[in-house]
Amino acid sequence: MDPHPFGWLSLVPPLVAITLAILTRRTLVSLLFGIVVGAIILHNGNPITGLWSACADYLWVKATDWDKVQVYLFTLLTGGMIGVVSASGGMRGLVNLIVRFANTRVKGQVTGWLMGLAIFFDDYANMLLLGGTLKEVTDRLKISREKLAYMVDSTAAPVAGLALISTWVATEISFIEEGINQISGSEKPDAFLLFVQSIPYRFYSWWALLLVPLVAVSRRDFGPMLKAEVTMLSQGPTKDVKSESEETLPESSSWLNAAIPVGTMLAGVMAILYWTGYQAVTRESIEPSLLQIIGQGNSYQALLYGSAASLVVAILLIAPQRLLSAGQFGRAILKGFHAMLPALLILWLAASLAAQTEPPSIDEETGQMTLNGLNTAGYLKQLLETSLPIEMLPTTVFILAAAVAFSTGTSWGTMGILVPLSVSLSASMLTGGGENLDVADPVLLSVVGSVLAGAIFGDHCSPISDTTILSSQSCGCNHMAHVRTQMPYAIMGAVLSVILGTVPVSYGVPVYVCHILGVGAMIGTLFLLGKNPEKLAAEIESESQSHVDGRQP
Repeated sequence: MDPHPFGWLSLVPPLVAITLAILTRRTLVSLLFGIVVGAIILHNGNPITGLWSACADYLWVKATDWDKVQVYLFTLLTGGMIGVVSASGGMRGLVNLIVRFANTRVKGQVTGWLMGLAIFFDDYANMLLLGGTLKEVTDRLKISREKLAYMVDSTAAPVAGLALISTWVATEISFIEEGINQISGSEKPDAFLLFVQSIPYRFYSWWALLLVPLVAVSRRDFGPMLKAEVTMLSQGPTKDVKSESEETLPESSSWLNAAIPVGTMLAGVMAILYWTGYQAVTRESIEPSLLQIIGQGNSYQALLYGSAASLVVAILLIAPQRLLSAGQFGRAILKGFHAMLPALLILWLAASLAAQTEPPSIDEETGQMTLNGLNTAGYLKQLLETSLPIEMLPTTVFILAAAVAFSTGTSWGTMGILVPLSVSLSASMLTGGGENLDVADPVLLSVVGSVLAGAIFGDHCSPISDTTILSSQSCGCNHMAHVRTQMPYAIMGAVLSVILGTVPVSYGVPVYVCHILGVGAMIGTLFLLGKNPEKLAAEIESESQSHVDGRQP
């Protein structure tokens, strides 16, 4: 085994950022400090060159990277569209329409979950649209912002990762194909087939999705989420939340003023995904399927143009109705931009920190290896790379993927690093005795499913993850409060995914039996650990009232 160039120091920057974020609850400062520490390590402990490198090689590069810029602009434009729609009263009209069905706490949570499933094609669009749309509904039903952020975060990435038509598909399949290319022998599995057959084996992704309605229907919460729900039921929204919900809005605004701009964004994103994907696959002179077309689409371009079109449509739709003056239009757009500014700053810093953890690159012509970052994933791999039974490989891969995603804050980066390695490693272990590789082997499928699901689990728990950040920001929830309240649910899903998923399926238990056991265990855990926040809030109110009555003469 080649010695790692940085060893345990490769873990320091993400650990510093994570630890400071948890202790200080100041995510921006924590991320910035982690970036500076990482740059100093990369420059052999020299603080002067390290500080310059942090600014020039990471912060500036990620501020000007076009792919990232498109994500930043998409976030700003979506915020502007939501600001205009909200100021015009269109969001309230849409909310009033939804409230007809979501008129209880249970129905409100289930409605939010179903809306999350409907926006399956991209996790960023899912989080930003649902967070902005559902805040007023959940405020009225006294569902905490922490619960809303959990609903949005636990729906977005899992559904985008599982959907056959989404912005994730091409990326996931390409990572799998890279691993297949490393397999020796002439007979190799098809990347798309391996991707599809691994879908049932992504236990955490499925169970994270299912846990949201189970929590709603059972009316039980536990851990910090229970406290947040009881506080919301007892005290109601904070002043800031109330002021947002009670803002004076035009009463005559139709729900169409919200539905049409949002629908424009969805249609625009899908149309541009199809157009750019069609151009990409036809250049390769193949007969494209709808899945191939969507999968090869330019997701960044689609999100940017889709959000820009939605803002333009919102302005053109609402302006003739004279619901807002020119000054109110401008203030609404700027307010929407301002609401997204913290998310943009954290996304920028998180991307800079993730760049410092990158593995080395290899020049295709010379074969020379160049160190781009600290190769944090490579060091974690060396720590966990021991002799282990083949049946324990899916579990090991799941834990490794979760550790890398938690440390780096990126599920896509984790998948890019570990999927090729996991696919090639599992294939070599399964064919070590000269056997032919069986594409339907549960261990192989579970390895693929585990690395994809483990990356999402680590991403869910990481306070420096872009999706975790966007979820809290779009829902108006304190970021660290979202991390603390969501983590117990994520950990429960992950532990059960190992105990009743990756381990038994590798030893021959049918995958559908694992799912039945897993869902049953989640229900049992909720009733064992959880309590009804509505009953607790009523008890607190009753006790408070009895104390007041006891003081009466």
